[in-house]
Amino acid sequence: MVSLRTLTKTATYIAFGGITAALIMKVKLEDKIRRQPYYKDSLKLLRSHAGAVQLLGEPIKDLSFDVGEESPKFGGGKIDSFAVPVRGTLTRGKYYFWAEMQDDRWIIKRAELELQNEPDRRLVIKSEA
Repeated sequence: MVSLRTLTKTATYIAFGGITAALIMKVKLEDKIRRQPYYKDSLKLLRSHAGAVQLLGEPIKDLSFDVGEESPKFGGGKIDSFAVPVRGTLTRGKYYFWAEMQDDRWIIKRAELELQNEPDRRLVIKSEA
């Protein structure tokens, strides 16, 4: 017979190991996405937009995003409404972008910034018809 104390310790170690492994996988997936050209290009677009810089404040930083929520937005060489939380020195918001694979390169088709204090409005960073 195993004591309750031993079982409790074992369960705690297993839970701690599982949570740690899940967090490591999340960070690795986020890093993999952050290294992709579509992600880098979209943030470069945001950081070079004078209106976004004025509203958010410099420097503009991207924050952790929900990989599980965003992953269904990929498919068939398209990315639809990928949401990246961003913050500057003045405020925070969500940066949305749409991208499409054309001739073996990602093209940012549309990009919008939604500020935390104005969730009903979005600043259009790029709009391609």
